[in-house]
Amino acid sequence: MAMAKFKLTYNGEEKTLQTDDFNEDQNKIFAEASTAERELVRYKYLTAIFEDRRAFLLGKLVESVEAPEVKEEDDKEET
Repeated sequence: MAMAKFKLTYNGEEKTLQTDDFNEDQNKIFAEASTAERELVRYKYLTAIFEDRRAFLLGKLVESVEAPEVKEEDDKEET
């Protein structure tokens, strides 16, 4: 049977660990490190979404401030 391996970079060095050889404490550390990694990926994803949303909203704000007469003309046509 193939042993489960985990590859990582620690202090700039590539490491390969045999997860099947972990004791109980090592398994807990590994599980928490895995959870932290998933949360970090999630955080990066959410950060990218909010950065894009902020850029979109600021663009809309700048457009609305720089072209107020277009908006006013549109309002007059609707009434």
